[in-house]
Amino acid sequence: MRIAIIGAGNVGGALGKGWARAGHSIVYGVPDPAAPKHAAAAQAVAATVTDVAGAVTGAEAIVLAVPWDAVPAALAAAGDLSGRLVIDATNPLAMGPGGLGLALGFSTSGAEEVERLAPGAAVFKAMNQVGFSVMAAATGYPARPVMFVAGDDAGRKPQALGLVADLGFEAMDAGPLKQARLLEPYAMLWIDQAVNRGAPLDNAFAFMRHQGEPAVEYVRYVLTAHSVDDFLKAYEEAGRHLAAAPECLGYEITQCEDEAASFILRIRWASVAAHMEGFRRGPHFPPFLAAIRDFIPEIAEMRHYRQTGLAWSR
Repeated sequence: MRIAIIGAGNVGGALGKGWARAGHSIVYGVPDPAAPKHAAAAQAVAATVTDVAGAVTGAEAIVLAVPWDAVPAALAAAGDLSGRLVIDATNPLAMGPGGLGLALGFSTSGAEEVERLAPGAAVFKAMNQVGFSVMAAATGYPARPVMFVAGDDAGRKPQALGLVADLGFEAMDAGPLKQARLLEPYAMLWIDQAVNRGAPLDNAFAFMRHQGEPAVEYVRYVLTAHSVDDFLKAYEEAGRHLAAAPECLGYEITQCEDEAASFILRIRWASVAAHMEGFRRGPHFPPFLAAIRDFIPEIAEMRHYRQTGLAWSR
């Protein structure tokens, strides 16, 4: 998909990296394409930098990633966006007597103002709820960081949710665009934690469902068509995808002393549901399966086990 990102600063640069990694084509729209400061963002993803009008031409999605006070000018430069998918990643921030806060709220939101300034566009509020340090790659967390998406266009919402999921987030439908009145204060909570409470800039919130007790999956292999080296090499690759999956708590492979072609793979999952419904439906399962597919016929047993509470170790 061709994505036009209006703004090539920290947020725009991070989003461009994340979506480029997912296979999308990135073009940046900025007021002054020749400014040297845009070179790093463009080079990082082999993107084009042009003016705003040129960037949105032919783009399948348009992302607003500029400071709040630059929003009116950016949308005016974009021209008619009727019928276009627009993701509003901004927050309406302003300095007040108590420091940084929201310039809008209660009866409206920044996203609704964007919709007013871009009549006819399918506007979605998303990517405003974490800092840019999380946006390029929402990986390495115990659970996938959550990102809420609000918007009125039911037909285009799956596309917006899909773009958010491409960045590694758990994309959650927050309802109509007016729910941005909740998402923008929610973003202020993240900002306050990071700016005033010492939270790391790569912190993120998660939406966690209770999935049951931890479980252990045992898979017993008896190699008949492959060598030991082939098997271990395949699981060296597959293990990287297990380690990247938040549903997996750890794994180990042991080799039988008495029969060198026999192995036991032990995988600790957050729960059986986390394995069967989370991992197997998530982005890490396809590459994991591709790495070990040739060895599936050599599986002698594959079962889930739960802890009994009886254990001892020195």
